[in-house]
Amino acid sequence: PAPPGAERTRWSPYGLRLAGGDPAPLVAGGRAGVQDEASQLAALALSRVDLASAAGSAPRDGLWLDMCAGPGGKARLLAALAARRGARLVASDVRPRRAGRVRSALRRARLAPAVVAADGLRVPWRPGTFDRVLADVPCSNLGSLRRRPEARWRKTPAGVQELASVQRGLLDAAIESVRPGGVVAYVTCSPHLAETRDVVSDVAARRGDVTILDAPAVLAEVPGLNSPDPRFAQFWPHRHGTDAIFLALLRRE
Repeated sequence: PAPPGAERTRWSPYGLRLAGGDPAPLVAGGRAGVQDEASQLAALALSRVDLASAAGSAPRDGLWLDMCAGPGGKARLLAALAARRGARLVASDVRPRRAGRVRSALRRARLAPAVVAADGLRVPWRPGTFDRVLADVPCSNLGSLRRRPEARWRKTPAGVQELASVQRGLLDAAIESVRPGGVVAYVTCSPHLAETRDVVSDVAARRGDVTILDAPAVLAEVPGLNSPDPRFAQFWPHRHGTDAIFLALLRRE
């Protein structure tokens, strides 16, 4: 049951807004986690995409990956969505401490996916292991300035360019990790084209084995997900009341 004074979020069926009070007891008891609504919707979008398979056989959909899972918000939702379908989530993070935070968050929610500490640029699993992959990559976090306005003084153009190289590598690794017919969600908390459109377009063009899907169509209930490329979904603080989360969906061919 929803706590007193809670209101459902506009689009995510898993979100509640507290008008007042302290959410800490709910979080400590495993009944809730603090998360932006757009982050929930990005995870939900990955779960909605139809998978492809070889002719005459049912699509395999048993193993999902959250590649950059710390601190665990999206992993918690993905693990629950996977479990409902009889699938399993593997949550990975390069830092053992952050992987530990993911494990703790999932245990509080009484979920038990596999959690590993692994470098997303040098993954320990075989190519094509997973059916769905979330790559919520490290970014400038320019999309969260509405909550952390002072952070703007710590951002530089050089920092964005350095991150873009890592983001391309992680998206490449995510695509290698998913099977043909599987889907990758590339997510950043940034509206900057160097971290969003440019990364996805460059990697897709260079590889030639992925199709960029229509992400706004997968979240058709959410209006105004405009971006310079209509295939990508961009949330906006002034329009959606969320962080400026970017979402691209890619199917490996």
